[in-house]
Amino acid sequence: MTQVTTTPPANTALLHYYLLQATGGDDATGAGLLVEEFVLDDDLSAVRLRSACWTAADAGWWSSAAFVRAVRADPRLRSRLTAVDRPGAEAAYARLGGGALPDEDALRRHFGDDVPLGVGAPLRLGTGPAVHRVLFAGEPDGDAIARLSALLRLGGVSGTEATEPGVVGTGRLRVNDTNHLWQLRRVGGVAWSIDVTSDPAGGDGLRWVLRQVTDVARCHGLVPATIERLS
Repeated sequence: MTQVTTTPPANTALLHYYLLQATGGDDATGAGLLVEEFVLDDDLSAVRLRSACWTAADAGWWSSAAFVRAVRADPRLRSRLTAVDRPGAEAAYARLGGGALPDEDALRRHFGDDVPLGVGAPLRLGTGPAVHRVLFAGEPDGDAIARLSALLRLGGVSGTEATEPGVVGTGRLRVNDTNHLWQLRRVGGVAWSIDVTSDPAGGDGLRWVLRQVTDVARCHGLVPATIERLS
């Protein structure tokens, strides 16, 4: 396992951006952008998923809870998405004829049909510190998982981790005076998760760590579905 010490930088881009590929051929009118944001509770569990989509064939932005649910459930639709950063979204939007991509506050005004996420009592896994689980849809191939594992700086599974179901590996990061640990895990044979633990609980940088591991996973074929707080 790798452990480093760092200070989280300011994060100016908080939305998730995806390039939506056309259904076939060179027709650009079916291509566009999907923009998403998870709304987090005080305990950093996700309570809502907000989104808006723009395509070259439409007159403007639209918001659909049914569409973003389908992204998580339908592999064919998910295969049309490519995660990009803000500069990549700006370039794609201009290339498709949209002009200058609105800033993030303006994009949020297009969020209209939210997906409510679970807000029940946290699942109790034991007496240890709380775990924040970022749950993902998607089925990347073995090469993508290997690259993801390398970028997450995962160490091999050993000791008690070897008895935990689905654990691929564990990484560590020290942010100021807080130790963060994360595990890439196969969940139930049908999904993936990254489980993040902080010591001391609620320490500095947890929100930033959750964002970083989520962004790395998005670039390797995984689409975040929710963030759960487990106890």
